[in-house]
Amino acid sequence: MRWLIQHQLKSKDAATRRKAAEQLCLNPQPGSLRALQFALGNDDPEVRRLAVAALGKIEDERTLEPLLAGLRDRDAGVVKAAIVALKRISDERIPPALEPLLHHADAGVRGYAAQLLQVLGWQPAAREEEIWYLVARGHFSRAASFGASALPALENGLATSPASASVKILEALGGISDPRVGRLLSQALKASDPAICVAAVSVLGRLGGSQALSGLIGMLRHQNSQVRATAVEALGRLREESAVGALGPLLNDPVWEVRRETAEALGRIGDDRAVEVLSGALKDEDADVREASAIALGNLGDRRAIGPLVLALRDSTSGVRRIAAAALSRIDCDWGGSPEARAVVNELKSALQDEDSNVRHFVGQLLVGLGIMEPEAAPGAEVAALSSPAKRRKLAASLFGAMLCDPDRDLRQAAAEALGRLGDDRAKSALLRAQTDEDAGVRAAAEQALETLSR
Repeated sequence: MRWLIQHQLKSKDAATRRKAAEQLCLNPQPGSLRALQFALGNDDPEVRRLAVAALGKIEDERTLEPLLAGLRDRDAGVVKAAIVALKRISDERIPPALEPLLHHADAGVRGYAAQLLQVLGWQPAAREEEIWYLVARGHFSRAASFGASALPALENGLATSPASASVKILEALGGISDPRVGRLLSQALKASDPAICVAAVSVLGRLGGSQALSGLIGMLRHQNSQVRATAVEALGRLREESAVGALGPLLNDPVWEVRRETAEALGRIGDDRAVEVLSGALKDEDADVREASAIALGNLGDRRAIGPLVLALRDSTSGVRRIAAAALSRIDCDWGGSPEARAVVNELKSALQDEDSNVRHFVGQLLVGLGIMEPEAAPGAEVAALSSPAKRRKLAASLFGAMLCDPDRDLRQAAAEALGRLGDDRAKSALLRAQTDEDAGVRAAAEQALETLSR
C-alpha cells in the first residue's frame, strides 16, 4: 500500500498527489516515516505540508530531524506546520533552529516562531535579537523604544506584514527620531491599502518638517476620501501657511467630511488668504460644512468676512446662524454698525420672505437690532429695539453665554474670548463655569476673559 502511495506521490497530476498525501496522513504510524520523508521532497507544497503535519502526530524521536528540516522549507505554510508540530517535542536543538525564523519574510512564520520560543522559555542574548523578537511578537512600540536600532526589523515588518500590523508599525515609527523614518513613511503613502496611507499621513502630521509637508500636500489628491480628510487635518494641525493654496480647492470636494475638515484646517492655520474660499463655503449644501466655515472665518478675524457672515444669519439651520453671529462678534463687537454689514442689508431683507418662519423671525430681529426696521414691522413676536451699541452688546453677551455649553470646543473658546472683549459683567458667572471646562484652551480663554473683565 505504501509503495502505491509513493508511486502516486510522483504523479504529474496535483490532485492525485494530494489525495495520496491525505491517505498517508490519515492515521500516521512509525512505519510511515520513510514514506512521509519521501513526501517531504515533493515539489507540491501542499503535499509537503500534509507530510509535516502527519510527522507531528507520530510519537517517535526520529521525527525531529525531518521537522527541523521543515523549518527551512521554501514555503511559509510548510514552515508554520513544522513549528506547530515541534510544540510537542522538547529538545535543545529547537530554539537555535527557530531563531533565524524571526527574520523570515512571512509575518505568520515570524509570529509562530516567536510564540514557540516564548513557550520554550527562550530569552534573547543580544539587543538585536530582542528587537527582532519583539517585532515578531507584534510589540512594535516596545521595539521602537530601542531607537534607530529597531529600524531594520520594523522596516522588514512594514514590508511583509498585513495592513493591520503595518498600521501599528507606522505608529511605532513615529516615536523614533531618525531621518530614515521619513523615507519609510513616504513609501507607505504609496500603499494600495487606504488604512496604511491614513496611518502614514497621521504620523507625518505629528512629525512635521519639509518632507512631511510635501507628502501631506500630495495626499490631498488621493482617491480615498478618508486619506484626503486625514491629510487635511494633519496640515491644519501643523498650521502650515504654505498649504493654504493647496487646501482651498478641497472646499469643493465631493465628500462633505473632507470639506468640513478643510474649513476647520484653514481656520486653524489663520491665513487671511482663505477668507474668500471660506466665505463661499458658507453656501455649502451641508450644514456642518457651513458651521465649520463660519467658525474658521471667526478665527481669521478679517473684516472682509463680515458681509458673508451677515448673510449667513439667514441660514435655514439655527446652528449656522448662531455660529455666524458668534464669528461676527469675534471680528467686531459692534459689527452691526459696520459699513460691511450695511452693504449687504438689502440682500438680508430678502430673507423676510423665506418659507422658514424661524429664518424670517431671526432676520427680522436682526434688522430691528441694526436699526433698519421698526419693531412692529418685524415678522413674528414683538422684539425690543436693539439699535444702540450697548443693547447689541447685551444681546451678544447672552448669545455667547449660551455658546459656552456648545459641544464644539473651538466654539466654546471663541465664545469665552468674545465675552472678554465685550466687557459685560453679566458674563462673569458663565465664564466662572467655563474655568472647569474639559478643554485646556477653553479654560485658558475663560481665565483671560475674567482677568480682562476685572480690569
